[in-house]
Amino acid sequence: MPKKTYIFMLSDGEGIKEMTREELFRKNQQLSTGFELYLLDHPEIEEAIPDNAMIVLLPDYDSILAEKNKELAEANKEPGQTIVYVKVKKMRASRIEELSLQVA
Repeated sequence: MPKKTYIFMLSDGEGIKEMTREELFRKNQQLSTGFELYLLDHPEIEEAIPDNAMIVLLPDYDSILAEKNKELAEANKEPGQTIVYVKVKKMRASRIEELSLQVA
């Protein structure tokens, strides 16, 4: 089965860009993990999020992903549900700099 590709025309003059479903999943998985780790360090942010709110991560550095996440949020929002848009300005690739694994 061929990979499904989303095609976006960006309004900022960047032209046509493509993103596969796998890329969308991987990028959102990284963002979600990063956001959860951020909340551990900044519990005041979590306290400001209303109960049952839909959290939508919008990376400033990836306009295609941000637009797709907005689109998915609107399509999946429950009636009356609050949406919290989280603009991610910068993200490190990983918190783990180096590790080793020893199987005993």
